[in-house]
Amino acid sequence: MSSGAGIVLLYAPNYEQFRPAYALPESGSVLGRDPSADICVPTRTASRLHARIERRGGAWQLFDLGGRNGTLHNGEFVAEAVLAHLDEIRIGDAIFKFVESDAESYAHYRIDGAYLDDPDAPARPRPRASTSRIVGGYQSQRLAGSLREIARSELSVLILGESGTGKEIFAEQLHDWSGRRGPLQVVNCAAIPAALIEGELFGHRRGAFSGADRDRVGILRAAHQGTLLLDEIGDMPLEAQAKLLRVIQSKEVTPLGASQPEQVDVRIIAATHRDLDALQQAGAFRADLFARLNELSITLPPLRERKEDVFSLCVALARRHGRPEARPSMAFMAGLLHHDFPYNVRELEALIKRWAARARSDELDVEDLSDEIRDRMRSYGARSSASQPPPPDEARATLALEDEAAPSAREGADALRGTLPPRACPDEKVLRELLVQQRGNVAAVARELGRDRAQVHRWIRRYNMNVDDFR
Repeated sequence: MSSGAGIVLLYAPNYEQFRPAYALPESGSVLGRDPSADICVPTRTASRLHARIERRGGAWQLFDLGGRNGTLHNGEFVAEAVLAHLDEIRIGDAIFKFVESDAESYAHYRIDGAYLDDPDAPARPRPRASTSRIVGGYQSQRLAGSLREIARSELSVLILGESGTGKEIFAEQLHDWSGRRGPLQVVNCAAIPAALIEGELFGHRRGAFSGADRDRVGILRAAHQGTLLLDEIGDMPLEAQAKLLRVIQSKEVTPLGASQPEQVDVRIIAATHRDLDALQQAGAFRADLFARLNELSITLPPLRERKEDVFSLCVALARRHGRPEARPSMAFMAGLLHHDFPYNVRELEALIKRWAARARSDELDVEDLSDEIRDRMRSYGARSSASQPPPPDEARATLALEDEAAPSAREGADALRGTLPPRACPDEKVLRELLVQQRGNVAAVARELGRDRAQVHRWIRRYNMNVDDFR
């Protein structure tokens, strides 16, 4: 019997051969390349029986079954680990996240955007009810579905979420679905000085104040028969909040300097990253205005909580910026998925825009990651001392992870550690010069090359060098 917990595929080079998600029975599941495994991981970098996930003592736990390429949990090689919601698991070249619930719902959405009626059947195009603006899988489409249901109503909508999560995109999609004849107008309440926000929203008559040499329509009247998005509504001054509330209640706008109100037909969408409950308690946001705006509210999850969308976002953003041929590499995706994106989709878009501007190859690779991501990946593939003791023969164990017969999880880590391509070895002269410069400090040489110390020690042995000779 399924518990609702499961693993969701975040990326694999051959993702079409995977189910988008796998539910976990209480009794647990074995993951591996063998078709007889409970969860088949169809990649040659996975062992036949690679890892096991089961529930023990009320907690879900991950166990490595001793395969050649090891099992990674949140970027560390482990023998076993307790799983928490959204933890990252890597089996060979397949990267998953663990979810505590709703695994079956994720199973309908493939990472490239294909919708699957039956997750075990071939993918089919998305149904017509899906969107072109909103990119993403289960979480994004569930929220989009909530908006679509009320799109043609007059309900005001409040969109909450961290900066960069895509609140304006959801507002644009809601306006498209609404069928309203007027335009979508957007005002950033945080960007307009408090003294000017009234004139921006309500407009003014000529002569209303010094410098008002002509009539100004104002954003509310410009949105007549359309939609007004009040972005960052949490930053609107209290005085303007009171006047906005009257407009929503009366559906009338009185421009500055006018004596008579004018009728206005506007659907209101408000968005903010601020905690409106806390602002109300502090007296900085009106409770009656909140009630009017909150006829329906949705909260957009941050990108770190919906990493199953990262691949489709990369492709969609590359297309938006004129590079529809974009092909993310395995190393590139490993770097992105290990990153928590504090600035959300906006941060990912900036990265894609930089790559598109350089106009190099079609592939997004290690050099296209930000410095912050590359720095974080230097510790990717470390061995967790808390979860397992050091192997008795560390050199043998590490070499097994880098076996030439098959690419490994370690290869993806090494590809992200500096300027050397995967498996590339510096020539003897370069390595000798670095050892001289660093006086035999292997850790310093490793930092220079962007590799770990174990790899540098192997190269030293390959060239029959003695570290002590450089100290």
